[in-house]
Amino acid sequence: MNNSLSRLVEGMVETLRQEIIPKLDDEFARGQAFGVIYMLNSIKLRAAWSPEFFAPQLEKQAELFATLGGLLNGLPGAPALPTAEAVKTGPTPAELETARNDADQTLSDLIGWLSEHRGSLPADRAKSIDETITAYLSWQTLYELRSSAKPMFAEISRGREDA
Repeated sequence: MNNSLSRLVEGMVETLRQEIIPKLDDEFARGQAFGVIYMLNSIKLRAAWSPEFFAPQLEKQAELFATLGGLLNGLPGAPALPTAEAVKTGPTPAELETARNDADQTLSDLIGWLSEHRGSLPADRAKSIDETITAYLSWQTLYELRSSAKPMFAEISRGREDA
């Protein structure tokens, strides 16, 4: 029977907290151990065994492209956007990551196109496209922050956890 990556990381973190850190006499060494806990928690949240990390991003990207597709409709030279099915391609974490990265590249290309053609676009449509992209980028930033391990700077610097 294989344990999940999450369970393995949780076991390592608990071993560090219960067995290793209490036996370290040096404050610096304890701080470094808390740094290891922080990194393990980050790995647990972002490791390839966790397709749950990519699913919300792909769903949001599919929504983004659906909205942008309507806004770009009829604009001459507007780039083609992927369909919702194309954004969500792949059952494996590696395929999900590739789909997410491809969608990010498409968005980056769209931002470049918008910058080059803004003057020839109807002002209200350009504004709506900007607002849609900005809302998505704000969501993406918050998602990255929520998906990151809780910083342990205080524990690292003090070499102890406060209950």
